[in-house]
Amino acid sequence: MYELLAVAETARPAEIKAAYRQQARRWHPDACRSTSEKPFFAQQFMRAREAYEVLSDPALRRDYDLSLRIASTAVSSGDRVRARGREGFGDWEAQLEVLLRRSTRPGREATWGSRVRSGTAHGYH
Repeated sequence: MYELLAVAETARPAEIKAAYRQQARRWHPDACRSTSEKPFFAQQFMRAREAYEVLSDPALRRDYDLSLRIASTAVSSGDRVRARGREGFGDWEAQLEVLLRRSTRPGREATWGSRVRSGTAHGYH
């Protein structure tokens, strides 16, 4: 997402907002000159919007940064584990921390899976 908006991981909110506006102007479907490229422009515009939504929200950005750290740790530790002949799970404690933080976020909608697990998917209590 940082690459998509062309900002550094240390970018401040004002820099992220300015970068998003620049990308939004660049990829807005109305800026497209050919109708054959319009779907691509729309897709890029939506990706830029999603990146802005994540990076402008402190909690979402923290989760995203943590997921980047997990991914880089998993890749480096996965190489070491495979060298020993076994598959690894990377930094599983950090992964659990992300999942816990996401599940306890206030204002979070219940997913279909969570409703099924709690027995309220079909009105059963």
